[in-house]
Parts: sequence; structure tokens; C-alpha cells
Amino acid sequence: MQKRLIWLIIIAAVIIAVATPFIIHETSKPEFCNTCHSMKPYVAAWEKSNHAKTDCMACHRDPGFVGLMKVKLGGLKQVAIELTTKPEPAEIKGKAKVPNRRCESCHKLSALSGPSAITFSHELHAGKKGLECVTCHGGLVHGTEKKVTMQDCLDCHKEKNGPTSCESCHQDKATMKPQNHDAKWIGVHGLEAKKDLASCTTCHTGELGQEKFCNSCHNGVEMPHPAGWATNHKVSDVKVCNTCHEKPVEGGKAQTCISCHKVEIPHPATWSKDHGKFTLQNKNVNCYSCHSKTDCSSCHKVDMPHPATWLSTHGKTALTKGTSNCYGSCHTKSTCDSCHKLPMPHSSSFKTTTHGATALSKGSSTCYTCHSKTECSSCHSNVNPHSSTFLVNHSLEYAKNPAKCNTCHTNKTTCNSCHSKIGHTDNWISRHGLAVGQYGSELCVTCHDRTKFCSSCHQ
Repeated sequence: MQKRLIWLIIIAAVIIAVATPFIIHETSKPEFCNTCHSMKPYVAAWEKSNHAKTDCMACHRDPGFVGLMKVKLGGLKQVAIELTTKPEPAEIKGKAKVPNRRCESCHKLSALSGPSAITFSHELHAGKKGLECVTCHGGLVHGTEKKVTMQDCLDCHKEKNGPTSCESCHQDKATMKPQNHDAKWIGVHGLEAKKDLASCTTCHTGELGQEKFCNSCHNGVEMPHPAGWATNHKVSDVKVCNTCHEKPVEGGKAQTCISCHKVEIPHPATWSKDHGKFTLQNKNVNCYSCHSKTDCSSCHKVDMPHPATWLSTHGKTALTKGTSNCYGSCHTKSTCDSCHKLPMPHSSSFKTTTHGATALSKGSSTCYTCHSKTECSSCHSNVNPHSSTFLVNHSLEYAKNPAKCNTCHTNKTTCNSCHSKIGHTDNWISRHGLAVGQYGSELCVTCHDRTKFCSSCHQ
């Protein structure tokens, strides 16, 4: 029995001795790692990295038997976690430690070059100062390689009391700025930044970056412009905009104010006088993209743009506030004349000379566009507008005050058009008896009172 047990132990030991190297070899392959759900994206990233030909164990274990046992025991733990809790890839990210000694097994620090255009020593940083390689090169194999910015360097130097002056790294002043940063650079850098902002932020980050460096020069305007900037980009000084937006950009499309606003920006010196006519002729221009309705109304002293009912009420507004605002800003005199069918505004002598004749020839409805009937009656007493019975009794009103009738009816033919059988000529008084005898007095009493008027002479 004992002999049999010994043989079983020997056989088991042989099997283990033979199988162990095979198991260790197979479980060290990326294919084995890829069997775990949480490791799949990291294996895929490794296959695309510049370390794809480097064995996993080169980075994930120290040399020697002790290093091998540590990594395998850690692997057994990871397998147990995978089988029991099924973690997501993000949950194991960054858990594996990669000390500098493993990197140095392939990379000799003294032979590694640093970033171009600056003085940098891997031997100083990773060797003497003990900076971990993964601090700068994290994600190099199993993710997106970290891009080290100048601000990263400055932050680390401040934390470790390292030098922070530009000259400490940029010892050759010729390399402190790119060759294209010449005397003309300030005028064209905006266009280049549009093409490749990432190249700018290599240096211009943090204290030298967009928030302080760019914005301080652009008078506080956020650079680059945030989302939605085009719809809400009001600025106090448009000259700041013209720093970048006065030249065409790629594709021949001009990024000027005019291309969007359809009008010269900033407005020319004569704009205050000319903008009304321009706006009337260019209905596609949206003034309210910059101005508010209140801005327009406060200057024009009337509701702008005019409301839908404006045409029927504007006459009263013009009478109250005058026409200077109308003519000075938007409309010409011919604009008014073309609608009113007579010169507008009325001349100083219009009321006393021609308004009656104009009303007769064009109809009183033309006048009522601006004036009310009560305005006429205030001057013409109770005779305007004439009532339906006025024609029968108009002679009495004429007899009372002929001048009042003559305000409108200045042409004698107005009377003669009705009284066509007689003509009150200069010698009429000497021959009116013949007319009475011929036609009868009925025609006369239309205007004259027989008792009072005739008896004043024929006593």
C-alpha cells in the first residue's frame, strides 16, 4: 500500500514537473489574457501598439523565480475575481504596476532622446529624480498614449521645486518658438489655429494657454469661441473681431462680419443717416441679430419696425411728432407723395390757399387719411362736411359769409356749373332785371331772400 502511494506521488510529481512549464508558458501568452472579458480591450490595444512584439511578461513581472511566482499568484487572484465578480474593463484599469526597472530592461535611460527643441534628460528625471516612466508614458501600450504638455512639466516642477523658467528647458532661444512665429505671425495666427489648435496647445496651456494667454490679447473674448458663439457674439469693440475675421480663409469662404451680417461692420460714419434706406431696400438683413427692438424705437421715437396697422394710423403720428423723423431716417418726400397723391408735408400756405380745391378735386377721403372730420369743421363751422340738405340752403350760408365758401370754392365756375343760366359778371347788377324777367325769380331765390335781399334796393 505504501509502495503504491509512493508511486502515485512520484507519477504526480513527474506530471506536475512536466506540465508546469507548459502551463506557465501558455498562461503567459496574450491569448490566455484575452479569454477574460475585462482584458479584451487591453489586449486589442496592445496588438496595435509599438510594443506588440514585446512579451507580456517583459513588462508585468520581475526577472527570476520570485518574480515569476509573484506574477502567477497575482494571476490566479485575477482569474478568481474574473470568475466570481466579472468586472468591467474600466474597473481594472491602472491596477497593474509597471516599475521603471522593467522599462529599463529594454530601454537604457542614457540612450533615450527627449522631446525635440527642448533640453530633457530621461536619465535625470527617471534615474536620479525617480520619476516613474508611466507618469509621462501612461497608456502607451494598453490605451491612448498620454500627450505630455508644457503645463504638465510646469506643474511637476512646481510640486518638486524644480526650475520653472523658460530658459531651463528652452536653452536655445531660437527653439523657444516655432519658425513660423515671425513678425507677421500675430496677424495670421488665428487662421492657423483654426486649422490645428492642438499644435498651439502644445505650448499654450495653463498659464500660457487659452484662458489667460489668448483671452488677454483678445480683450477677454473667449478663445477659441465656444459652441453657440455665432448666435450670441455681441462684443464691445468690433475691432477685436477684425483681428482675425478680416481676411478670407481656406476654401475661399470669407469669415468676415459682412458675410453673415450682409452689411458693413462696424457701420460706417454715415450709417446713422443711411441705415433706414438700406434696411428698406434689403429686407433680408436682420438688424435684431445685434440690436433690440427697443434700440430702434428709442431712436426713431416710433414703434420700429412699424406694426401691421401703421399705414392707417401713421398720419396722426406724423401730425403729432412731425415728419423730420420719417424723412431723416428711412423715407424720402417722394415716398409720401406717391401715396398721398399730393406734396407732403403740406406747404406753409396750403391751408390758406389750395387745400379746399385739392379736397374737391381729389376727394375728402384723401384728407381723412391723416385728418379727422372734426378738424375740418373746426374751421368751416357747420358747413363741412356738407350735409345732404346743404345744397338747398347753401345760399343762406354764402350770404352770411362768402369768404368762408371761397376758401374751398375759389373758382367761379364752381357756382356757374349749377347756376348755368346766369352769370354774375361785373355789370350783373345793372342787367339782372332782364334775367329775372326772362327766367323768373325762382332761380334767384335759390340763393337770395326775395323779401330781404331784393327790398334792400327796391324799396
